[in-house]
Amino acid sequence: MAEFARPSPVARYAAPARPGPRWLDPAWLYLIAGVALLAATVLVSAQAQVDEARFVRDRALLVENHRQMRLDRYREFLAAVETKQPALIEALASSQLNQIPADRAAIPGTLGDTLADASVFPALEPPPMVEPKRTHSTSMLVRLTDNDATRVWLLVGAAVLILVGLLPASRPILTRPLGS
Repeated sequence: MAEFARPSPVARYAAPARPGPRWLDPAWLYLIAGVALLAATVLVSAQAQVDEARFVRDRALLVENHRQMRLDRYREFLAAVETKQPALIEALASSQLNQIPADRAAIPGTLGDTLADASVFPALEPPPMVEPKRTHSTSMLVRLTDNDATRVWLLVGAAVLILVGLLPASRPILTRPLGS
């Protein structure tokens, strides 16, 4: 009987092996995850600052509009006083000087009530302004990036993931030859 030589396990892989495709390298996953975490850490905190700036701007515009309405109303009142409109002069004489015509009451429906305030100035004030609402996101990523201590760890983790993704492979990925 002839003896058959059994090939050693190392000999099976001695034949030239085909390396796998480079785009299947698992390092890409680390690299993509690291870049995404780094971008999220930087962009979420920047977006929070932009939202705060928009809120302050909206509030300033609202205050400006409220003040402008108030100035416009007072200008209209001043123009009416300067043109001596009869209805306004009677209203001012009754409210400021307590002088009303004898056939009228200070406020319709009352008889000589001197305690009633018939001032025209509250009517000149615009309605109170309604402040804009702040919008806050409460996601886990926002909470992690808002805290100074956790933001540092996110940046360190992103840097480590990018480093692992950029490290070269220690040995090529081999596949078995087709004939074995």
